[in-house]
Amino acid sequence: MSTIKLNIKVSEKEWVEINHNSTLLINNITLDDRKQLQEVVFDNLSDKDGAPLIDDLTIAKFTIDEKKTNGKFRINFNINRQFCCSDTSSCQLDYIDFTFTYRPNFINAVGDFVNWNIEN
Repeated sequence: MSTIKLNIKVSEKEWVEINHNSTLLINNITLDDRKQLQEVVFDNLSDKDGAPLIDDLTIAKFTIDEKKTNGKFRINFNINRQFCCSDTSSCQLDYIDFTFTYRPNFINAVGDFVNWNIEN
């Protein structure tokens, strides 16, 4: 399990929109945040065959407290692999759950990635 911290820049106007449509939060996750997510996932996979990459990020299970300052959300993503020797590919759906605190212009989110694959 590895912890990941994201500081997502969100203007006050965007925050109001995200409260009505949480899927919009994905638009504020920067390329650097995505690289950080990629590194955490890759580092925790025991099987690195097929050069696994994360793709198709979506936001789900967005909840927020009454004061609109703390909450939770899930980032769903695919772990895509391309096996060049056999010309095949595979895809596995996974996720990271985050808890967050909102302060003006930023969402400070912390989550843990767990590799759910059982190793024998």
